[in-house]
Amino acid sequence: MTYSDYMTAIQLDDTSLGPHELIDAYEQGIENLRNAVAGMSQEQLLARPIPGKWSTLEVVSHIAGTEIYLTDRIERTIALERPLLMGVDERPYPERLNFQAFDLAEELALFAALRRHVVRILRMQPPEAWQRTAIHSETGLVTLRQLVLHAVRHVRHHLSFIAEKRAAL
Repeated sequence: MTYSDYMTAIQLDDTSLGPHELIDAYEQGIENLRNAVAGMSQEQLLARPIPGKWSTLEVVSHIAGTEIYLTDRIERTIALERPLLMGVDERPYPERLNFQAFDLAEELALFAALRRHVVRILRMQPPEAWQRTAIHSETGLVTLRQLVLHAVRHVRHHLSFIAEKRAAL
């Protein structure tokens, strides 16, 4: 799947999820990520069993780092009138920030704290808030609902890569 295909797919709405179910799916990402890496040794976390792909620690660090700006996007969409959300090129981060030297427990804690923070905010929003909009620099008009759905799908997308790495070890 190309990046463009991925971006198109994650922006499609899933009307089967109401706000409560969407918040629950968003919060469930915490446990899903923890379970995906449970019991892995440091050697396994750092291994790159699939040539040209990130290690499991790099994937987890990417997910946690991405959650920082996804949190910002969600908060700004709620608080501001049609804020501009800048696209991010994820490719240089693992090497330039040295994700291989990151601590798994810290990355999981960061991810969990950000998710819990946003869950609290989302649960306080009135129904009409889900239609608040922002302008994404690469994809155009997005709703709060689409941003939260994107965050849910982002984790699910990367969990498959972690499973693939575990199977290849």
